[in-house]
Amino acid sequence: MSPPAAPRVAPTDPRSRFTADLQAEAAAFADFFELLRTEQAALESRDIEALLQIAPAKSEHIRALNDLARRRAVYLTGQSFTPDRSGMAQWLIVHGGADRGSLSAIWRNLIDTAAKAQALNRENGVLIETRLQHNQRLLSALAAGVQPSLYGPDGQTRIGGTGRNLGKV
Repeated sequence: MSPPAAPRVAPTDPRSRFTADLQAEAAAFADFFELLRTEQAALESRDIEALLQIAPAKSEHIRALNDLARRRAVYLTGQSFTPDRSGMAQWLIVHGGADRGSLSAIWRNLIDTAAKAQALNRENGVLIETRLQHNQRLLSALAAGVQPSLYGPDGQTRIGGTGRNLGKV
């Protein structure tokens, strides 16, 4: 049995925290992209149980990604940069330092993965909409062939409210 991993110590200086968050955000987008691929496979195979498990995980990933993006925006704004791609590019030029190349690669990877995740999420949305429309058409077809059941005062089921007892000819 391997020893437990040492607890990860959060960096104390703002730049180190920012770069750690940037790495965490890139990793979180990679994980989210894989979750979306899993969701797509479950949608294609109509695996409802898997989809029920994916939904809360997807919400948690989105919450974490939003939190990391918010922290990045707050840091960039605090450093007098705009909280967008342009501001991040400028920050890398001004404050990237010796690790500017690796930080730029992380940022490019984050942007690329976010774009892929957005496209895949859109595809999954189309799959969901297609399945929903299909199910609605099926339900409409089923409903068109069946008259609504009503109960008469005697508790017997009556079709279309005609008063005809289903138990009698």
